[in-house]
Amino acid sequence: MQSQDDDITSYIPQRIPMVMVDRLLYCDVKTAIGLLEVRESNIFVHNGFLQEAGIVEFMAQTAAAFTGYQNKKTSKPVSQGYIGAIKNLVIHSLPAVNSVLHAGITIENEIVGYTLVSGTVRSEDHVIATCEMRILIGEL
Repeated sequence: MQSQDDDITSYIPQRIPMVMVDRLLYCDVKTAIGLLEVRESNIFVHNGFLQEAGIVEFMAQTAAAFTGYQNKKTSKPVSQGYIGAIKNLVIHSLPAVNSVLHAGITIENEIVGYTLVSGTVRSEDHVIATCEMRILIGEL
């Protein structure tokens, strides 16, 4: 599990300003939970709210952190990942600046270089977004 001293960029390929996950809070063989504090400086914040693209990217980067954590345990490098498809995206609300978000992802299946992921983003006890993603792992 990520320690207080670990930099999230040791698990994900993204770099500032595109880092959309602050910490990996939990990870097991099929699930992970990421944390993001919405800051005014976030490139997806507009008029005081994190926009839809930022919410989706938060889910995707939580999945990337899951893969990076698994790779780090076996001394493999961080993998590149690309969103191949988004399905059944529902966004109930846009979180305000200073909100603390949790993204829960579940690996549903891994097929021929693609990882199928379901994700949920919560703010406090409220679900603000859900979707399914197909993520391509590896080089394009």
